[in-house]
Amino acid sequence: MADRLRKARIAAGYDSASAAARAYGWNAPAYTHHENGTRGITVEAAKRYARAFRVNPGWLLALDKVEVAPAEASRERIVEVTGSVAAGVWRETTEWPQSDRFEIVVGPSPFPNARRFGLRVDGHSMDQVFAPGTLLDCLSIFDLGIEPASGDLVIVERQRADGMRELTVKEFQRDDDGRTWLLPRSTKPEFQAPIEVGFPDTNHEDDGYVQVIAFVIGSYQPHASRLLRMAKNPIPE
Repeated sequence: MADRLRKARIAAGYDSASAAARAYGWNAPAYTHHENGTRGITVEAAKRYARAFRVNPGWLLALDKVEVAPAEASRERIVEVTGSVAAGVWRETTEWPQSDRFEIVVGPSPFPNARRFGLRVDGHSMDQVFAPGTLLDCLSIFDLGIEPASGDLVIVERQRADGMRELTVKEFQRDDDGRTWLLPRSTKPEFQAPIEVGFPDTNHEDDGYVQVIAFVIGSYQPHASRLLRMAKNPIPE
């Protein structure tokens, strides 16, 4: 900034700092400090000098060299957490109200045109893979036209005859007979029974259906999810 101020003064026709200060009635020692770089130049001083020397005050302050960071991550990498997965919890709707939702910043999607959403893991039905509180980055299976393969981590929706729904995360497996199964990876015995895709399990014989609705493509373990809900702002990876 000091070098630019000196160049502006010379270009304006003043041979010395004191000459410029006298011409405009400025405090000579203060101006000299600014031109020598021994004191910082305030915005107001930069405006004053810029008017006198007919230059841009932003140029005097070297603002043209400042790299402005994006205000927020690309929208393609922001995922809204819309609900939770929890084995044994039945609800009329699996989505949270808008006031409870929040956003996280994730990696790029392998399928940019597929619907992407986040879910929070509640409970211990997959605690060998995802600790309670983990946030899952999910891609809708209906937008992909891709069938799950053994080992995929998937989001499963079950609906009972009364319309109540359960949303869980499971590991997909296909056996030698071609039958497909959803496997919990849990340390808790009550969550370790497999579920056959398309059929209710033995504990829920009144289920209307069981289906895979999304792939899990990533996960994030927050340490202050309460703050995320309060802030309603994306957080870095």
